[in-house]
Amino acid sequence: MEKSVSMQAVELKNGLHSWIDQVRLDRNLFLNLPDINRSFNDDSTLAKDIIVFMAHRYKADIFGYTSFNLNDFCTTMKYKKPNLSKLHPLFEDPNNRPPMIEGYEFKSTFDYVMYQLAAQNVPLSSIKSTQIPTLKAFNVSFIQIISDIKIVYDTRRPQNKIYSLSLGRGFMENLINFYVSISLTDYISVASNKHSGRIRNLYVYLAGMLPVLIYNKNTVLTPNFEMLCGIAGIEDKEPKHRKQRLIKYLETIRANTSLKFDPQFIVGKDQRQAYTINLTFDMTNVNVESIKKNMYFKKIYDLFREAYEKRFPDKPDDFENFQNWLTDRENDQAIKDKVIRDAHRQTYMNSEKDVSEDQQLQFMMSEFLQNLKK
Repeated sequence: MEKSVSMQAVELKNGLHSWIDQVRLDRNLFLNLPDINRSFNDDSTLAKDIIVFMAHRYKADIFGYTSFNLNDFCTTMKYKKPNLSKLHPLFEDPNNRPPMIEGYEFKSTFDYVMYQLAAQNVPLSSIKSTQIPTLKAFNVSFIQIISDIKIVYDTRRPQNKIYSLSLGRGFMENLINFYVSISLTDYISVASNKHSGRIRNLYVYLAGMLPVLIYNKNTVLTPNFEMLCGIAGIEDKEPKHRKQRLIKYLETIRANTSLKFDPQFIVGKDQRQAYTINLTFDMTNVNVESIKKNMYFKKIYDLFREAYEKRFPDKPDDFENFQNWLTDRENDQAIKDKVIRDAHRQTYMNSEKDVSEDQQLQFMMSEFLQNLKK
């Protein structure tokens, strides 16, 4: 029996709502949330919310630009406009002057944090082990969130501004190929108290780990206790107090988001108290196929970059040349077909035979290129 028009409309509406609700976040930021806290201090919550807002709006805007007014931001992210329009606390001290460009002062709370996201690159740090136990390799990279700011306003009503922001190139590229997906509804829902920014950090981390669990065919996440506390900004001196606060944050996420998991603390190796945490996730309502598709596009992009760099070793960082090569269906078709096969097999664990038909290869290539333009 064919579906009724009303049923199709409901499914379309639900599908559209699901697409609108999903936000891609640069995986680099997801892996380095504490770095944002250190960079923006008391402004870190607003800074992250601006990032999430821009990432959300990016799906409906072309070439990385997003235009909005403060009402749009406040409605979406659940802020009170007067709180963002008022003078930033830093400039209540007359010795501190706000940045000024062409006579325009970035002095309101929103304007100043937005300006900071453009003026300073966010440091993303990592420490890697080496073959020598006592030797550590420290690496820090920097990413620009906003590359361009345009503000239009009537001098007679300067409070009514239209902001047009352009995403930094690296940030925009990662929203396409190196990202984690979160629910905007869930992200907003955990903001219920003064610790909202910390709980949101924890939510983003847990949501981002779902694809890892699915890829490994696992349902139990065993994160390091101190790492979780660091992500959530829990700095209580006593471990038992950090544990109590962490449990409260986890319960807030469980009660207010679509993430369903059971936390359990056990006594781990070399521990006297139960500080090893197991989070068992309920995958019943998780859209596994959607997550696998995201993983597939990430894998296929990585393999295409690897193939391109082997093909053009003298132009490894030429993004325009990479795009031109990628979209040229006639050039190096055998190489590209192999990339699609390998990515599909590694993601879905299918056999070579399952993805060998030319028609299916062309369909997957078309879908990937379409996704690349979103």
